[in-house]
Amino acid sequence: MARILVLDGLSEEGVTILREAGFEVDVKPPQKPNELAALIGDYDGLVVRSATKVTAAVFENVGHLKVIGRAGVGTDNIDKDAATKKGVVVMNTPGGNTISTCEHAFALLFALCRNIPAADASMHAGRWDRKKFMGTETCGKTLGVVGLGRIGAAVAKRAQSFEMKVIAHDPIMTKIKADALGVELVSFDELIERADFITIHAPKSDKTSNMFRLEHLKRMKPSCRIINCARGGIVNETDLAQALKEKIIAGAALDVYTKEPLDENPFLGLDNIVLTPHLAASTDEAQLTVAVDIAHQIVDYLESGTIVNAVNVPSLDGETRLALAPMLYLAERLGRFQSSFIKGHPTKLDIEYSGDLGVADTYAITASIMTGFLSPLVETVNMVSAPPLMESYGIATSETRSARAPDYAFEIGVTVTTTKETHRVAGTLFSKHDPRICSIDGMRVDAKPEGWMLVCMNEDKPLIIGRVCTIIGEAGINIANLMLGRNAQGGRALTVLNLDAPLDDAIMDKIRQVPHVTEVRLVAL
Repeated sequence: MARILVLDGLSEEGVTILREAGFEVDVKPPQKPNELAALIGDYDGLVVRSATKVTAAVFENVGHLKVIGRAGVGTDNIDKDAATKKGVVVMNTPGGNTISTCEHAFALLFALCRNIPAADASMHAGRWDRKKFMGTETCGKTLGVVGLGRIGAAVAKRAQSFEMKVIAHDPIMTKIKADALGVELVSFDELIERADFITIHAPKSDKTSNMFRLEHLKRMKPSCRIINCARGGIVNETDLAQALKEKIIAGAALDVYTKEPLDENPFLGLDNIVLTPHLAASTDEAQLTVAVDIAHQIVDYLESGTIVNAVNVPSLDGETRLALAPMLYLAERLGRFQSSFIKGHPTKLDIEYSGDLGVADTYAITASIMTGFLSPLVETVNMVSAPPLMESYGIATSETRSARAPDYAFEIGVTVTTTKETHRVAGTLFSKHDPRICSIDGMRVDAKPEGWMLVCMNEDKPLIIGRVCTIIGEAGINIANLMLGRNAQGGRALTVLNLDAPLDDAIMDKIRQVPHVTEVRLVAL
């Protein structure tokens, strides 16, 4: 009999489904990582919400654990890399709290506009401070939506019913899709300068971490108000507190924070911010939906091996997945590399297979490339959801095959076209299990697709690489690997370095100023 550990207060309906399937279910309160690590080996399945952190330490002795179900969308509280290494499937329920989060964003917006929390507190204190709480209307104002996924699109739709003009920034949304939503697609810079209100519905990633800093807040209208129901850390909390204290912007409302619970609250004493303790998904309807969905998903997986809404493994049977694992890893890395490397809105993704891949059906490999490409840009994506997501964002895709590869047994090429540029990256496997990037924009390299990768394009001149490496070394960053390529002696050259840590903007600027360096980009894998 399978045993399931349920934490974080899952709705009783979900627990009932698990028990009716014949599973032994233990329901416990949220666990600290060390507590969970001591328990987890005795269970086949684990169900959590957001309170329990399933860290790498938890996976040190997973025992019988086969699956983790997240009753909700975000899986930031689960170390998915550690789970994958231990063969544990991580599933979520991506659609269950869309409306709940959307409505909470509006609740915060209106509470902020009309001073509802402060006015309510005043009344409970026995005062009548009618003149003190002058508000502002939303009608006719411009709402800036950051991220047009399921929740962002739902917010945009409802904002129009309040006669608001909606503009949006989304790195992969096409103009055709935005027009269909009645939304004007703009750059991030234009959004922060034009919007009267800004609501964030983007995933947390390297690209969105500290997306809103003091320099951005200073460029907003003094009357602007910002709402974040997405992920903590997208808005720099220290900078936001300063902007509110100095009245650089009119107000803010937050439901998510860099650290939860919020032990050190930088907003205490401020009267122009509304704070809620991560309540966006806390409705009876949303919690019922995600509990029922995740319970059914876990039952299906443990009884028949069916995988639904997995965020760390493809939907394949076990034998095929094991055989394809190195190929799928390479494919995901190539897609993720391109996502981090390109500039501009992607409009087209072309995949080329050449040589003997060892499989006739390349669907799983193509889906892995798409998954890697989308994963830094959307909230959740897997091999099942990636192809329709590419279509929904208006990104055209194509796939071609040829019998022979130019230099290797096989090669996978991924070409991405954006509104600004086109780049091609290709990869292969050495010894059937060692993934490598073998060319970037036609120049041969031998690069490991892992960690932080600095791609430096330059003229083929002496001393350039030495100067670049000196700048990195003086910054205290270790270089793990260094690969060189060029198209001809004295022509264009390419250097790829694997780094142990990222480079900040100041270091990148120093590298760009090295003579004969033409372009420098940092890729996060």
